[in-house]
Amino acid sequence: MNTESTSLFDLAPKRLQWLATRQAVVSENIANADVLGYRAKDVQSFASYLGDADRASGLQDAEVVQADVLASPNMSGNNINLEEQMVEANSTAGQFKVAANLYRKAYQMMYTVAGRR
Repeated sequence: MNTESTSLFDLAPKRLQWLATRQAVVSENIANADVLGYRAKDVQSFASYLGDADRASGLQDAEVVQADVLASPNMSGNNINLEEQMVEANSTAGQFKVAANLYRKAYQMMYTVAGRR
């Protein structure tokens, strides 16, 4: 990843896309909490996603991987911990809100500097 040429306007859409994919995966985990043999999923790290996004053209979904969970599988083979997934969903939603607000504020600042409101 080349951090020298990374700007907020380049990084923010990638962060928002990664967070959207992560929220979808966490939601799928929660929805499948009672499915026999279902294994928790997560997305690749954001740093890894940035490396992949730098090599590809345009925005893409993050790669879905098996999650590292502390809970051992229950009798049905399912390893979803609902409390853990709810914390992840809440954390991801908060991160999305912060990233979207920073992106919006950066654009507002650019319009202000350009003399438009």
